[in-house]
Amino acid sequence: MLTLSPRRIKQILAIAILVPTLVLVVVIVSRQQRASSPESVPHASSPDVDMSMNQVRFSEMRDDATLWELVADRADYDKEPGVVHLKKVRLETFEGKTGGVVITSQTGKYQESKQLVTMEGTVHAVTRKGMIFDTDQLQYLPATSRLLTDRAVSVQDGRLRLKASGMEASLKTEQVRFLTQVNAVIEGNHAKR
Repeated sequence: MLTLSPRRIKQILAIAILVPTLVLVVVIVSRQQRASSPESVPHASSPDVDMSMNQVRFSEMRDDATLWELVADRADYDKEPGVVHLKKVRLETFEGKTGGVVITSQTGKYQESKQLVTMEGTVHAVTRKGMIFDTDQLQYLPATSRLLTDRAVSVQDGRLRLKASGMEASLKTEQVRFLTQVNAVIEGNHAKR
């Protein structure tokens, strides 16, 4: 019969514990190396940016009713001037005679101190009544429910097709004023498009 010394028994137990532990460590390390590394959080696009966020929503409410809502895929907040720079923007208003308007743009900004939303890029606006505005820059002033641009704008409303340079529109009164270079066509029933 084979007898083992206590020292030999300790060595065999140490090997029996050490080998499975090493195998486990090797398996864990190899799986971590094969797994894709997690996506890094994008850094702010400018040193002036104090905070960056994805999927943001701003809104203004009065008496439990939402007056307007601004949604953006990305927002970069610059605290010093109080400006939020936005990407892939959607603004929706819910008041006035028009019943509201939905405006989309590639970029924009919200200035807290002025309570001013500026939409830029390809700006497309549609009122609840179906009037369509297209321009490359449009400002929304929530305090007065006004839309403003000094850029070229095209408007479609039923049979009316209008192009102008500059526009002021009141969402409360549903009045629109075109500033210069106004060219309008009212299409007939048999007009070709």
